[in-house]
Amino acid sequence: MDAVFSIRNLGKSRPGGFCLHLEALDIARGSLIAFAGPSGCGKSTALDILACALRPEPYPEAEVPGLFLFSPTPGHTTDVLAAWRRGGIDALAALRLRHMGYVLQTGGLLPFLTAQENILLHCEALGMGMSGQERALELAEQLGISHLLKQYPDSLSVGERQRVAIARALAHGPQVVLADEPTAALDPWHAANVLHLFSQIARHMGLTIVMVSHAPELAQSAGFSLVHFTVSAEGEMIRSRTRHLPEA
Repeated sequence: MDAVFSIRNLGKSRPGGFCLHLEALDIARGSLIAFAGPSGCGKSTALDILACALRPEPYPEAEVPGLFLFSPTPGHTTDVLAAWRRGGIDALAALRLRHMGYVLQTGGLLPFLTAQENILLHCEALGMGMSGQERALELAEQLGISHLLKQYPDSLSVGERQRVAIARALAHGPQVVLADEPTAALDPWHAANVLHLFSQIARHMGLTIVMVSHAPELAQSAGFSLVHFTVSAEGEMIRSRTRHLPEA
């Protein structure tokens, strides 16, 4: 498998006796993946680990050592665990900025910037100039928000803000987009519409998308494959595990 992410035996503990165990997770390049499972099972925690924003812990009971490889482009692989040891979150900042886009559940737009200025944030940080502006305008047209570019977030509907957030995550040309329940605040009709647009644009751009989903059926209808998180109680410890995602 040509994997963007390869993880073996990593975990993250939380107060109260909860432990997330990422046993084996391989995410193929160009795939659309949705994390599914009960509330509180660690889906968002797993997404933050993939985003290189949360430091994972080697799983103490595993026989196979922990592994976390990120390959945003073929032939260019980063050992994320080694980067954490070398310099912590700062060692991964440039990697996140260039190769990842992120969509928050609430959009996460800056209220003092217009929609267009929000979309261009990463492009300007990377010094993309006109190429970033051209891509932003193209995405705005595809997402049906061209007429909203001069407006501020507080004048937009929830659905419009999510479309702006998606355009911002895509405008700088990342290889991977991570999304934390990007349609949770929308009604079912708008959620389905936004998610289908999201997946269509991702396929067209050849992107890998990993998202947390509160509606797995909706995600599947938009073309996402599911990674299930299972939860079990073992003594005083609650464990959540991923099932291995088979190669497509």
